[in-house]
Amino acid sequence: MSTVPDHGLKEMVPVFGPEALGVGTHGSFHAALERLSGEGDLKARLLLSALSHFAAKGYDGVQVKEVAEEAGVSKPTLYYHFGSKEGLFRQLCLVSLASMAVRIQAMVEPYLAAPIQGRPALEAACLELCRAYLGMLLESQEFTGFILRSIAVPSPDSSFRDLMPLVEKGLSPLGMFMHHAFGTGLEQARKEVLLFTSLVGSLIEEKLRDPQYQITDEEIRWVSQRWLHGVLG
Repeated sequence: MSTVPDHGLKEMVPVFGPEALGVGTHGSFHAALERLSGEGDLKARLLLSALSHFAAKGYDGVQVKEVAEEAGVSKPTLYYHFGSKEGLFRQLCLVSLASMAVRIQAMVEPYLAAPIQGRPALEAACLELCRAYLGMLLESQEFTGFILRSIAVPSPDSSFRDLMPLVEKGLSPLGMFMHHAFGTGLEQARKEVLLFTSLVGSLIEEKLRDPQYQITDEEIRWVSQRWLHGVLG
């Protein structure tokens, strides 16, 4: 039996799941990869190198040779572990999405424990979710911005859209919040989640355009209110 890893393009299992990453309520996947890399894990080191390159250059601008050299390995070693540039990118996305799903679930769970009654309570819950979600995205803002752009306009060389079901699955706890707080139907909740992520994503994009730009609490409140207004009509 061959010992060479199977790198089929439909492979959707992350090389590091949330348990291996040690990600819970807090802790970014970037920090987890740094920890694993420091412990000598070669795949983590390769993913860290890939993270910086994909975030800075976009999918089409990345050269596999540069990623391998920064990680201190040869191209064949990188290909052995990830199969291709597509496989490397896919795994980077899968690892980040697996981490994101756990973090978002942890954000939402406290609100699902009891009814959220009254407009003030709804406003406070929406605002806290906005702050928590934005804080998570800002932990690795360059890569987050790249992911957002990749969803909107995927590279012709990348089958990124294959990952969209995982993106939606990772965001699904936000839909559970919508259903719990507003009694929103599942399909409508899905649309409201997309609106929410788009609004928060616009703040991330502004930050990427100007690294000195500081996202204000007033802007976060505007996103929360705009989201709430869209839900309540």
